[in-house]
Amino acid sequence: MTVSQQLNTAPDTDTPPPITEAPTPQASLMAAFKVRDFRLVWAGESISLLGDQFYMVALPWLTLQLTGSGLALGAVAAAGGIPRAIFMLLGGAMTDRFSPRSVMFVSNALRVILTVLITLLIVTHNIQFWMLFLASLLFGLVDAFFFPASSAIVPMIVAKEQIESGNALIQITAQLSNFVGPALAGLIIASISGAANLQTLEASTSNGDIRGIGLAIGFDALTFVIAAIALWLMKGGRTAAQSEEKQSVLASIADGLRVVWTDPILRTMIIVITAINFLFTGPMGVGIPILAKHLPEGAAAFGAILSAFGGGALVGAILGGTLPVPRRMGTIVMLLIAAAGVGLSLFGIVNSLLVGVVVAIAMGTTFGYTNVVSISWLQKRIPAEKMGRVMSLVMLGSFGLGPISNFIAGTLVDNHLTLMFGGAGLILVLMSLVSLTNREIRAMGS
Repeated sequence: MTVSQQLNTAPDTDTPPPITEAPTPQASLMAAFKVRDFRLVWAGESISLLGDQFYMVALPWLTLQLTGSGLALGAVAAAGGIPRAIFMLLGGAMTDRFSPRSVMFVSNALRVILTVLITLLIVTHNIQFWMLFLASLLFGLVDAFFFPASSAIVPMIVAKEQIESGNALIQITAQLSNFVGPALAGLIIASISGAANLQTLEASTSNGDIRGIGLAIGFDALTFVIAAIALWLMKGGRTAAQSEEKQSVLASIADGLRVVWTDPILRTMIIVITAINFLFTGPMGVGIPILAKHLPEGAAAFGAILSAFGGGALVGAILGGTLPVPRRMGTIVMLLIAAAGVGLSLFGIVNSLLVGVVVAIAMGTTFGYTNVVSISWLQKRIPAEKMGRVMSLVMLGSFGLGPISNFIAGTLVDNHLTLMFGGAGLILVLMSLVSLTNREIRAMGS
């Protein structure tokens, strides 16, 4: 069996592996690039991630041009979250039944169709608001299948000691796309639409010139084609890991839930991941723009803090893929999360851009590192034939409560900014410290 065909070597039984195993030797950051199939997945998804940034910039501007309504913009942005949350567990079950590669390939093919249709409707000036709303719903549905598959494919195509490298390289690319993509997309959209910048784009589009928006979404379609071709060229990962018996879809989902519930560490880790995203999404997404309004630099402060967090996450991902996995990984991860909680609380009393940037860098580095090492640890522990279902729970925890977090933050942010940041950070600290009372959590990586 070649390295590119090697599956995760986790046991086939439902009994969790012993937690006292010696840690797997750490490979170099670039180790996963030795595997042809990983290079294909990485290249295809890297280009697709860049295309996604073009779509994420183009869609809001097009919505505003069609409606002029912030409510409509929020509705389109939130629409994708509904089917994503409802069907995420089904996506995990399908991933285990048909293989991550197959689910990712079909998902990208469907995305090509959706983005091409939207592009044609834009360039022919037939696009309407309800079409954008429907497209957002359909993208959310496709995401519900794509996300579990994409989070399950790395341990299926690389050796066990290369998992940290693979996850780190993908996260590094994602951070770079988040940093470069929006600015590049905005520049291209504004230039082709005849506007000096995005601030004057709305006036330009009101005169019917939406060529830049159409081009941006068309570019996203092209990146999905490239990603699908890369998946098609893979030699390994074409069949699902062997399961002991065929199950109905509902029984398969229930089996995945049982695997997590009966494993104390998996259960605790998924609860922690869910809590982190719930406590982090709203305060950062809603609170940071309001915080920036109170700083002398205004909008520039908002951009600087987000860039600082992204830069820190990039450094953290590099560290996660480079440094050896610590023997007491569970203790270190929980302490780092507690430290991030302190940083989140500090945002409530930040009164200068410099302090905000320093806090953002520290938090980004912490989350970047813990994400790589903890997800890699989970992928090594989860049985290969149940990888999609368990990772769908992780993805559901990461995205499912985001809209609720944003809503709660929105109700607090205008009058209780300090309370919002301080309360979320304090809960994060307490949750992490309470987790350390679990002996098995403390022994993770031993």
